[in-house]
Amino acid sequence: MGLTDVVAALERVEQLLEDDETGPVQDSLSWQRPDDDADIQLGKACAMLGTCRQLRQGTNNYVSIVELSFNAIERSLQFYLVEMTAAESADYRKHGEVFDDIASRNVFSGEAVADRIDAFRAEHRSRFYYDLDRPGREFAGAMHDLAEEVHRYVVAFADAHSRCNCDPGDR
Repeated sequence: MGLTDVVAALERVEQLLEDDETGPVQDSLSWQRPDDDADIQLGKACAMLGTCRQLRQGTNNYVSIVELSFNAIERSLQFYLVEMTAAESADYRKHGEVFDDIASRNVFSGEAVADRIDAFRAEHRSRFYYDLDRPGREFAGAMHDLAEEVHRYVVAFADAHSRCNCDPGDR
């Protein structure tokens, strides 16, 4: 192990990208139409939530659960915006833009849910990411529960149950 291994691994990734041969898509994302921006965001959210479910069943990898939960919330909200408005994923270059747009559309009926999550995300996510704070089991579970509830809500709000790839028992 050493620098030559790092360089070889980097070259392998670069070559796969250059050849456009990244391999088969994971099964849980194979249903997506590559030209459907909303489906791509929905599929990402479903995949992240599924990974959180797996992590909760046998590990204490709370940092990963928290990070995936934040990402799943953002992907779920972005799915809604792309699906229900003229927006495109490329319109959202900064995390806060998704939350601002959701809040301005009153998707959560005046409960300030998007603003509250965005404020929490802005203040605490980097603290977990950079290991200034360490999430425990209860917090990781609560974040995953929040991500699941946000996802269910926006999927229902967009009437997209048939396109959601989450386990039907989880909806």
